[in-house]
Amino acid sequence: IGFVTEYYTSFSYRPVVEVSESCRTGAATNIIYGLALGYKSAIVPVFLLSLIVYGAHTLAGFYGIALAALGMLSTLATCLAIDVYGPVCDNAGGIAEMCELHPSVREKTDALDAAGNTTAAIGKGFAIGSACLVGLALFGAFVTRLNDTGAKVTVDLLDPLTFAGLLVGSMLPYWFSAMTMKSVGKAANEMVIEIKRQFDANPNLLIPNHPDRPDYDRCIKISTDASLREMIAPGALVMFAPIVAGVVFGTKSVTGLLAGGIASGVQMAVSASNTGGAWDNAKKYISKGAMDAVIGEEEPETVDNTGKVQTKKSQIFKAAVTGDTVGDPLKDTSGPALNILMKLMAIISVVFADVFLAVNKGDGLIASWL
Repeated sequence: IGFVTEYYTSFSYRPVVEVSESCRTGAATNIIYGLALGYKSAIVPVFLLSLIVYGAHTLAGFYGIALAALGMLSTLATCLAIDVYGPVCDNAGGIAEMCELHPSVREKTDALDAAGNTTAAIGKGFAIGSACLVGLALFGAFVTRLNDTGAKVTVDLLDPLTFAGLLVGSMLPYWFSAMTMKSVGKAANEMVIEIKRQFDANPNLLIPNHPDRPDYDRCIKISTDASLREMIAPGALVMFAPIVAGVVFGTKSVTGLLAGGIASGVQMAVSASNTGGAWDNAKKYISKGAMDAVIGEEEPETVDNTGKVQTKKSQIFKAAVTGDTVGDPLKDTSGPALNILMKLMAIISVVFADVFLAVNKGDGLIASWL
């Protein structure tokens, strides 16, 4: 899983280079190539997870799946280390730029940041894989707990309530991702409006080395307030979906809901994380000068008097920035957050199993209406 993630998110390999080259024809083709890369990157990890589930269950049932999940979670220390590496390098680059250090320093931090994007994607790949296995183990625990009470529950996809739950569960990762991505967009919009307001109110902020300073506290307040406020609705969706399904439609719909959430969530999480990482590194690949020859040929106005290509003034680079901007909420918000959706829905179902059984012996309120 780590190697596949690296292959699809590092500019040392062909997929990210292809995304970079697609920027020659604008941001739209960059978005198309990036989305295709993300969808394709889910193929091998899903096959690997399927083999792990089959092998573990064949050897030791759901206990084996739980052990497989524990095995992936045992890499926690490594995952934390490679996850932290990326933000450290990213912040180092930001500090170098704010301190107006020599451009060569920024080039070095950009190279480190590109490696950090890849390591972060690898860490997310491990986290998504373990979340899938943990969710499946908890799903098994939910069914086992129901059977321990004498309910005799089986997961039958041909049952209409179970299949309906499967469809709804498969939809939940999309609903959840839509909410988190829109939240990022709203917060970013507020931030841009505030920055513009400060520039309009005090044009001196645009003058280099002027003593007037921006109101950083206001911008920090916008982002921190939004990060807390905007997570209420997605959190409520994840917590209340299995409760409503179990109370209203019974345990059969909950089994379908959990199966659909895991099956859809793991693929969407891998795709979102890798798409965002690829777009970020495509921008890094262009900014380090790897496409300067192409830029100089197609956009001669970007070549200065000394013959050096001003990469960041080119339309190719601007197209890459657009992709990176779209990819940030995918790789940093929606993708990693889907891990929580898979695990939290399963654990809430286990906790509320007795409540579900207390409503018409597990058939839900709908049994009273039919």
